[in-house]
Amino acid sequence: MRFSELWRTTTFRLTILYGGLFAAGTIALLWLIYMRSAVYLTSRVDNILNTEADALVHSPRPGLRERVVEELTLNGNRTNVFGLFSPRGEHIAGNLEAIPAGLRTDGVPLEFPPLPGFSTSSRLLARRLETGETLVVGRDVSQLRELRAIINSALTWSGVAILLIGLGCGTALSIGPLQRVRKLQAVAHDIARGDLQRRMPTTQRGDELDMFATTVNHMMAEVERLMSEVKGATEVIAHDLLSPLASATVQLRRLEQADSVQPQEIAHVTARIEEVLERFRGILRIAELEVRHRRAGFAQVDLADVIGPVADLYAPLAETVGVRLLAVPERGIVVEADPKLLFEAVSNLLDNAIKFAGRGATVLLRVGKDPARPQLIVQDDGPGIPSSEIGAVMQRFYRAEHKRPVPGSGLGLSVVSAIVRLHEFSLELQDAEPGVRAVIDCHPKAGGPLGRNEPPWHSSVSS
Repeated sequence: MRFSELWRTTTFRLTILYGGLFAAGTIALLWLIYMRSAVYLTSRVDNILNTEADALVHSPRPGLRERVVEELTLNGNRTNVFGLFSPRGEHIAGNLEAIPAGLRTDGVPLEFPPLPGFSTSSRLLARRLETGETLVVGRDVSQLRELRAIINSALTWSGVAILLIGLGCGTALSIGPLQRVRKLQAVAHDIARGDLQRRMPTTQRGDELDMFATTVNHMMAEVERLMSEVKGATEVIAHDLLSPLASATVQLRRLEQADSVQPQEIAHVTARIEEVLERFRGILRIAELEVRHRRAGFAQVDLADVIGPVADLYAPLAETVGVRLLAVPERGIVVEADPKLLFEAVSNLLDNAIKFAGRGATVLLRVGKDPARPQLIVQDDGPGIPSSEIGAVMQRFYRAEHKRPVPGSGLGLSVVSAIVRLHEFSLELQDAEPGVRAVIDCHPKAGGPLGRNEPPWHSSVSS
């Protein structure tokens, strides 16, 4: 694992950033402690020096030399500095042999390295006496210098330690996500090579990588579904449309060679071509709906306003084929939807129910009574759908074997499914015993389309 890869990870960079901020804060804190301590200790030393200098300056002149010797005797000559010098700078008394260069007699204490007669660092204060002599008072500050050295060392090593710890933590925290990213990349490469069944690995952490992987997995599930539908549709088109096209071609060639043409023969060819066109129109309609961009027509819709017009439209057809059509438009159930698309979906369901229920059957079109769970229900008491085929009838072009003589393209339920998916509703086919109950649940799924892993429709068999 190269450092350049670690450096590109957000975890590593954030760790280094926070580590640097922590190091800067620690160094600033130690520096503040050092400055406050140094200023305090220096101020105390200066106060002591001024006090001792004032005491010596105001002592009687004839006994000043003896007082200096007495101070050295009482305070010790290893921690205190005293020096009395003549106007010409000659040493008179004390353990300081000469006035250091740079020491002024203005009463401002200054710090000096080891001097002749005093082997440690000291802070000195010089006063000019009325007689012209110079009095120097000082104190050992080696401890203050040692404190500075300790704090400087602490600043240096703490900075180095925090930097090393930050690098170590950044590396340790970045290895795991980087390995997970490599796994995600490997899966993405497999998907790019055509393996649409591969899915991004997820963990129980639920972090941002898992959120991304879950979103990609949902997207791939949709892509796989669409690709599967495209493949199935292509195969079905090649199978189901070949027959009517071939039949129409044969009949046209026969008519081309015939001496006379009967109108019914032309009508038969036209019917075969219309069958093909109907299927292509259904395919185009599904493709239009699945683009999912048509949401401009959404508004508050009372489901009774969908039920009523559909029932009025199909009442003549139901009467013609001997089917009893009942509509129960329960008012007050309002949803956010496109009324034209809902009309189309319910029309397809009702058209299927009337065609397949059979003469003498009853078809019920109603609205669910629960306002919290709005539903559109189309139910018949006809022969129904075998439980083994309930899921299959949702596929494009699929038609049950016992229903093949009934005209149709096999795309009605696919159109309904596309409309339901656009609205984020769900479509359920149930066994009504006898007959089939088709339920459009008009309650949008929580989280939107990217927040779900289940398909927008499902089938179940219930009593």
